[in-house]
Amino acid sequence: MYKLRIYKLSGLDKGNLDHEELFDTKGQMDKRYDELFKKELYSLNPTAWKQIDENRWCRLEGY
Repeated sequence: MYKLRIYKLSGLDKGNLDHEELFDTKGQMDKRYDELFKKELYSLNPTAWKQIDENRWCRLEGY
């Protein structure tokens, strides 16, 4: 299982978590990441995560 964490881009909560999107495969996640990524957003771009076990996630580098 993979997920993207999507962050708020404006307002008082800018930079805070907006929502998460879950994916069964890395390929599905990569496709959605490519749709959302904008170079000029820098640290506000989504972050990618892989599920390690039932309660733990590991952030993937390069996203």
